[in-house]
Amino acid sequence: MSIVHKKTRGRPPKEEAARIASRQAMIEAALDLLREGGSAALTARAVSERSGAAIGSVYGAFDNLETLKFEANAVTMRLLRDHLSGALAACPATGAAERLLCLADAYLGFARAHHHAWAALFDRRSIEAPPAIAADIAALFALIESVLAELPGVEPASIPVLAKALWSSVHGMVYLGETGGLGPVGPQDIPAMVETLVRATVRGFERPA
Repeated sequence: MSIVHKKTRGRPPKEEAARIASRQAMIEAALDLLREGGSAALTARAVSERSGAAIGSVYGAFDNLETLKFEANAVTMRLLRDHLSGALAACPATGAAERLLCLADAYLGFARAHHHAWAALFDRRSIEAPPAIAADIAALFALIESVLAELPGVEPASIPVLAKALWSSVHGMVYLGETGGLGPVGPQDIPAMVETLVRATVRGFERPA
């Protein structure tokens, strides 16, 4: 009795491995370009030249350039998440204000050390963020929420909104300062501005009702 072997669908293992390796090379090339020159440096031709792939292969691996950018941004987002998580774990302070300032200082440090890639995270986008990036964003807010939960005057239900409001305020100062958007206010002014905001926020919730 003869045995019939069914053909498996899909690419052969070697071809699939090559496709995955090529796609990863494009992501790494995009990340390098973003780190070096920001979003303006990210073009299909530049990715092609950096990764060694044909331009057509770039669009064959990704729906569009924005999708590729999301993949590269996901790497930066994970680095930011790990950086903030490590800073909070290493923070010697126990008070909520000081711990929030540890996070803020770490955020500012990351923005300055990875300026172009960091700024690229906040470019206007026309498609939804992939689930992986959405999860990393949620993890970032979870760090802030964990500290805000220590404040006696904060209702648990309001913590997510407060975390978003506080982060948005700190991020706005850092972003405008680092991109020169605050006019006479320079990057050197940002730490003091952030500290004033954080301490005022914490004092407001520490006061007895």
